[in-house]
Amino acid sequence: MVDIARCPECNIAQQIADEHLWLNSGVIVSKSDPKLRMAFAETENLDPVYEGVAEMIGVPIERFIIDVERKGTRDYFTPIIPREIKDMVQKHEISLDPIIDAVIITNITNGLGRYEPVDYRYEIDDEDYITVLSYDTHCLPLALGDIAGGCEAVVEREYTNLSYKQLGPTKYEMTAGVAKVSQGLRGRLERKEYEHRDGEIEFERCPGCGAPTALAEFKWDSETGIIRSASNGRRMGVIHPTVIDPIFEELQAELGESIPAAVIESQKRFTKTGFHKVEELANKEQFREQLALRGMGDLKELKTGREGLSLRLDYPCMHLMTVGMIQGLFEMTFDVESNVEWELSADDILRMEIKPS
Repeated sequence: MVDIARCPECNIAQQIADEHLWLNSGVIVSKSDPKLRMAFAETENLDPVYEGVAEMIGVPIERFIIDVERKGTRDYFTPIIPREIKDMVQKHEISLDPIIDAVIITNITNGLGRYEPVDYRYEIDDEDYITVLSYDTHCLPLALGDIAGGCEAVVEREYTNLSYKQLGPTKYEMTAGVAKVSQGLRGRLERKEYEHRDGEIEFERCPGCGAPTALAEFKWDSETGIIRSASNGRRMGVIHPTVIDPIFEELQAELGESIPAAVIESQKRFTKTGFHKVEELANKEQFREQLALRGMGDLKELKTGREGLSLRLDYPCMHLMTVGMIQGLFEMTFDVESNVEWELSADDILRMEIKPS
């Protein structure tokens, strides 16, 4: 079992507090790269939502997801790993083993499952690869992107030759090898950088680590690499929202205007499976606090009743999934079907209206 350092006051994983900032805008960023937006969010919806979108549009989207996550993971680790360490690895002055171990610990700490190295080759040519075993991954295509992006952050070559084999219900063997990026994706699927604007969120902070005290409600299992809420049992993880949104933007550019509606519908269906509870919309302030804790923005307005719902959310992330979640909660609360209209403005403000159909 990996022993992860914990805050002596609130018992969260210390690395979570050391590497991330919760801002007053309802946004989480990487301390090493404040333009890199992060989220601490539920992850059990990711595979079902992606699969639902692919089914509705009739086109596989796995390659988009993997490529965007690869770039996001590379951006996440690049400023964390010192330049001198990269140089020493690339000159074969030190092995990759301690770097691989550090990346595995980070993934466990971030709630992304447990990994074990199997084999790797690093001779700085086109035959280089790494193979790992993955247990309890949070999302299969994102996990493949994580492995490739972690390699790229260290050796500074692109690892886009990816494959996997399922060895058990939650066990996969994954391999990432050096290859040229598909010409069709070159220069596309790039992340959007976060530009800070002040909001009105105030967190109670842990005196030990400085992270929001509300994080103490979540439990880190260092054996499985899983984070769960103690109150509702949902699985959580630290993920890259600014590389998830471009997946759907690229799909929309390539396949048409039906993509946003497909994402919203897929998330709505997942919400109504019972994963979310109707009580979540009942208290505006609690809902606002929970969105901000997840780094999903600053809820400014929320009015809801049987006749409909109106909402304003400043600085949202994963906005299509957010719209689908809220529409699903509305339909569950009032036992109705509904229509939704939404708009994300140029100044990053999400407005939505829901009416019973």
